[in-house]
Amino acid sequence: MTQNAAFESLFSYTGSLGVTREALCDAAGIDVSAATVGGGLVPATAMIDAVEFAAGATGYPNFGLLMAERLDSRIIGLPALIAERCASIHDYYVLMQQHMRHHTTGYSLTLDEDTTGGIGRLRIFAQGRFKPVQFAEAVLAVHARAFRQFLGANWRPGKVLLAHSQRGQAADYSRAFGTEVVFEAGQNAITFTSEDLQWRSSGHAAVVRERLDQIGKADQANIADRVSAIIRAYLPIGEANLAAVAATLSMTPRSLQRDIAACGTSYTRLLAEIRSALARDYLARSGTSVSEVAGLLGFADSTAFSRFVRETFGRSPRDLKKESFVT
Repeated sequence: MTQNAAFESLFSYTGSLGVTREALCDAAGIDVSAATVGGGLVPATAMIDAVEFAAGATGYPNFGLLMAERLDSRIIGLPALIAERCASIHDYYVLMQQHMRHHTTGYSLTLDEDTTGGIGRLRIFAQGRFKPVQFAEAVLAVHARAFRQFLGANWRPGKVLLAHSQRGQAADYSRAFGTEVVFEAGQNAITFTSEDLQWRSSGHAAVVRERLDQIGKADQANIADRVSAIIRAYLPIGEANLAAVAATLSMTPRSLQRDIAACGTSYTRLLAEIRSALARDYLARSGTSVSEVAGLLGFADSTAFSRFVRETFGRSPRDLKKESFVT
C-alpha cells in the first residue's frame, strides 16, 4: 500500500497535457475516489502504473524526471519531513527504514557504507502492469532533491545508477541529478562520497524523532481507520484478508487483531461494515450489475455476495438495488 497524496499533483500535471484522471486511474486499476480521498491508501502498484501509463500517453520519455521536478516534496509527507530536519545521510536512511511503512510498502531505501563513500539503493517490490522505469527515475530524483535540502543546493550525487536503458535526453538527467548517470547498471541507486557521509546537522535530530514518534503513536491510535482504508483498497483485488492487511502494516495478524480490539471492534466487523456500506453505494449506481459489485467487494462469486446481502439487509441485492432507485 502507499499514500495517495502524490496523485493530485499527477492529475494536475497530466491534465495540462491532455490525460484525464479517469484514464490514469483506469490504468492504475483504482477508482478516482480512492486517489483523491484525503489521507487515503491505494495499492503500491497504482502510482507506479499511473506514472508509467502517463509517460506513454503524453509521449514524454522523460516524464518521471519532469514529474519529480514539479512535485512539491512536502506532499509526499514522511521523506520530506525527514529531509527537512535530518542529522546525517546515515540518519536519513535509518529513519526511512524505520518509518517507511507509514508512507509506502511498495519500495525501500537502504544505505551501504565503507571508507570510500556509500550507495543508497532503491528497491521496488510492487509489480504492476508496467515495468517501473519512469517511477524509478522519479523516486531517485525526488530523493536527490531531498538531500539538497540539508547538504546544500549545490550538492550532487557521486553517480546515479539506473537498472534500465536511457529514456530521456542527456540534458534531462543533467538537470535532475547534475552528475554522471550509468544506465543498465543492474540496480537503481545514488552514490555518496565519504565527505557526504561525514556531514552532520546542528540539532534537528531530536525534533524529527519526536515528530516521527508522534506519527507512530497517531498511527497506533487510529489503527482501525488505517485498517479500514487498507481494506477498501484491497477489496477490488481480492486481497482484503487479515494476513495481507497485517503484512501491509508490518504486523503479525495476532498483533493487529489485538490493536483493533483495543479500539472496541474487530477485523471481521470492520470488513462487514465496509462491505455493507459499499454495497449500498455501488448498487445505487446506474449500470452496475450485481456480479460487478460482488467483484468490487472481493467476493468469490455473486452467490457469496447475495448471501452476504441477505444476511446483512434481509433482502436480495436486486431488491436493494430497486429500493435505491425508488427512494
